[in-house]
Amino acid sequence: MRRSIQLLLHTTGVFSYYYGYQYFIRAVELAAQDPERLQSIRKEIYITIAFEFKTSITSVERDLRTVRDIMMRNGGGQLLVQMTGNPAWLCRLPYPRDLIAIFSQYLRETALLKEAAIL
Repeated sequence: MRRSIQLLLHTTGVFSYYYGYQYFIRAVELAAQDPERLQSIRKEIYITIAFEFKTSITSVERDLRTVRDIMMRNGGGQLLVQMTGNPAWLCRLPYPRDLIAIFSQYLRETALLKEAAIL
């Protein structure tokens, strides 16, 4: 899953030299494991990431917004439209929670489709 997230991020100009890069990948992994974590994102995802990366929750939130801003500046809206089928993402700035939810749902669905194709 990690590699798929990285490839998607790279298509929108988000690379590993941004602090939020690893935070975003980990957030998507956590949300994909348990989508209910998104209901309490600060407690269930941000605190976990802050602990794992030995940083503050404030830094996690700020750096995830940086990832979002870079992504949207570099065509991320188009990627979100492809992932969701919703053209509203072309003119709307998503919250970091939205991005994490979209990526995790997309990757779960992609994994299910691959699994079904194998069977």
